[in-house]
Amino acid sequence: MKVVHLGIGIVPVPPGDIAAGREEYIYQLTNHLGRLGCQVWVIDIKGGAQQRGRRQQSSAKFHELWHPPLPYRCDFPFLRRFSKYILYPLDTLQYSLLALLSISPLNKLLAKEKIEVIHAHQRDAALAAVLVNKLRRNRAVVFYTPQAVTGLKKRLRNAIHFAEIPALRRVDHIIALTAAYKDWLVSEYNLDPAKITPIHVGAAIDEIKQFRSQKGEVRHRSNIVLCVGGVMERKNQLTAVKAIAKMVSAHPEVKLVFVGRIGARNYFDSIQRFIAENDLSPHVEFKGEVTKQELYNLYSDAILFLFPTTVEIQPTVIIEALAFGLPIIASNIGANLKVLNQKEGSAILVEPYDVDGIAAAVVRLLEDGSLRQAMSQKAEELAQTLSYENVAAQTLALYNKLVQDKRQSLS
Repeated sequence: MKVVHLGIGIVPVPPGDIAAGREEYIYQLTNHLGRLGCQVWVIDIKGGAQQRGRRQQSSAKFHELWHPPLPYRCDFPFLRRFSKYILYPLDTLQYSLLALLSISPLNKLLAKEKIEVIHAHQRDAALAAVLVNKLRRNRAVVFYTPQAVTGLKKRLRNAIHFAEIPALRRVDHIIALTAAYKDWLVSEYNLDPAKITPIHVGAAIDEIKQFRSQKGEVRHRSNIVLCVGGVMERKNQLTAVKAIAKMVSAHPEVKLVFVGRIGARNYFDSIQRFIAENDLSPHVEFKGEVTKQELYNLYSDAILFLFPTTVEIQPTVIIEALAFGLPIIASNIGANLKVLNQKEGSAILVEPYDVDGIAAAVVRLLEDGSLRQAMSQKAEELAQTLSYENVAAQTLALYNKLVQDKRQSLS
């Protein structure tokens, strides 16, 4: 099967030194589709040396687009309050630019190769794929994996992301990264449920296995409680800090380590004030954005993983933590439950804002080594079912079904 993937256009595929889950998802999915025998092309913005190295290792072929970067992070103090109103329009400009730049290489590829699937990962690129496919009278099936845009009010969201509704309605099929997100898309946009298939993100199990074998025995002997995700309200880091404050007198050795860029400066400032007021500086550290090597080292060294998020679409970091055999404390929201309920005893689930409940769960795991060991074993067993090999196999099966259905409808 011949397949083309259209990237997002803000962070190159694969990502480099910054955390970018969707770009990593595209890289891993296309690489594993190639391993399954597909011919895969990826059209995306040009990257640096790190991207070139990883692209050469992939079984997919990359077509690089020159793309002037726009300042989509608003770190100026006077802009922080209005960052979301500035961030999203700038992102939209970049999405539109990538879609325009991708039309020519996609058109040439369709003229040269008998492409059966075009898979877009953002709305403007999905519309470009539909347009080029129709103009060339090609029979490719157009897939779209939408990004989560649930954080804005509906009217504002639809005004800024004006291409979302036509993209969702005109593509042949939609892949939602969770069943919960499928339900949201159906209710929000009145879509036919049969047009949407949920396929979860995975973890690079093979990469993690290689890292762990090179590093040696995974220690988990430190007292690091690891929390990964951009610093913003929905990730709920303040509740995690409040939980640590409840237990430092009994466990002064514990240290809560956050990894992820500061996405909401006002929220980060409120966390820092709480830390200062409660003398928690020795017990809380913000690492910011780290390389994958540094992140893997932190997973390897941590004693447990804490994920108190209030809203989540694709809990990739949970799957990575499972692959490292980390005992997990996670909020009991839908996306987390869909992953963790597949293996009973792989995690302790809590209410997102239950400070006392989170603190009690952390203390329980710190003090009960046998429980940690049992949860670690179950975590690794669950991780094996969530590999990108399985994700790619599910995606390829869906490709084959939809391509066959389209052939039959056109014959």
